[in-house]
Amino acid sequence: MNQKQPPHQLSRRGFLRLGGQALLLSMIAGGGLMSGGPPQRVIAAPAAAPALQLPQINVRLVATDGFVSLPGRRRGADNGVYAFGFRPVLPSETFATLEALVSKYKGFTQWPSPILAVPKNIDLYLTMSNLGFVGRPDLDDAHTIHWHGFRNPNAVFDGVPEVSVSVPPSRNFPYFYRTRAEGTYMYHCHFEDVEHVQMGMDGVVYIQALNGRTYDSDSGVTAFHREFTLLLNEVWTTPHDNLIGVQETNWSDYKANYWVINGRSYPDTVVRDQDLAAYEGGDFSYGDPDLGFTQPVSSLIQLNAGETGLLRFANLGYEIHSMQLLGPRMTVVGHDATFLGPNIYQTSSVYIGPGEARDVLVTAPAYSASIPGGVDGAGSYNVYWLHNRNAHRLVNGNLPGLGGMVTQIRVYPPGTLPPQVAPNSTF
Repeated sequence: MNQKQPPHQLSRRGFLRLGGQALLLSMIAGGGLMSGGPPQRVIAAPAAAPALQLPQINVRLVATDGFVSLPGRRRGADNGVYAFGFRPVLPSETFATLEALVSKYKGFTQWPSPILAVPKNIDLYLTMSNLGFVGRPDLDDAHTIHWHGFRNPNAVFDGVPEVSVSVPPSRNFPYFYRTRAEGTYMYHCHFEDVEHVQMGMDGVVYIQALNGRTYDSDSGVTAFHREFTLLLNEVWTTPHDNLIGVQETNWSDYKANYWVINGRSYPDTVVRDQDLAAYEGGDFSYGDPDLGFTQPVSSLIQLNAGETGLLRFANLGYEIHSMQLLGPRMTVVGHDATFLGPNIYQTSSVYIGPGEARDVLVTAPAYSASIPGGVDGAGSYNVYWLHNRNAHRLVNGNLPGLGGMVTQIRVYPPGTLPPQVAPNSTF
């Protein structure tokens, strides 16, 4: 096995200034380093490897608690929703001591957990560190990481406590993954998973095809210009409030009252990275909205006219969701990290059950000044709505007006948007 190599260095101020939302793993290929991106993306170079060994990447995630913001439940107003989650560390902290990570990150959760965009045919060593809880220091909950639907080479790295290792507070555990099959997966904590997934310990992981498309064997039909991950969840705020209030929850009474994409409920779903509360002086911002730290992944989809966007849907809620796009047709090319081949189909609504993933392509129609839209920092756009077909899921708790599992596809005149450097990045 190769000696572990430190990742590419990035200053903390530079890391924060980039405006973070995901964890992007990159490797050297064809003599050049793949593009990096905003914070919450670790830019890592593989260690040198013998000819018969795959390139290696090292990553560190920490597990802790904190509070997230939803419409009507803002952290900045001391009314946030208590949550658990995984969050990334700086590249320079990949091999830091547990004590150093506890002092910096304990109590600062993130939802969803970082997007893991991993090249195909590498060996990924992912160390998870359980920092413990600030809001409930009396709890000694263990955590695991389970890649849902991924064929793991060894059960000990699968994250299911019955056949692998659960990680208690103040302990680390290294997971190993060999990324052979491209496609969209998801990951979550599998310890007390009904509670821990609802509390926010979940995220999207996808393996990138070698040819720059969605799948390697597609003959070009799954090519795309930009990609976006869309993690679907429901939030039942009762267990969140009960946990911080040291009360029991009867899970058979489950009744969600928020529906979110990438941890955000509309109108937060369409907030651009550029509009988030900023980091100030190296300290974490607690402004309102403070989505820039707790929920850093935008759900806004931006395309130039004529471009094709890849939408990587994943559902780690407990309900079946049907996502409808009003306008352009969607082409479904993959189910659960499996290329559909001759069974590719077009639709206006995509059905996604709990634990399922869909790879969907959307080609932006021509821009027209006569079509409804608006103006943002990138320019004038036409707007197409992507929403849950169930009207009961288009609300924010008891608040009036549109909310819930809704976002927009904004189409700009050709050439308006620069090339995308990372999934879900906005302009």
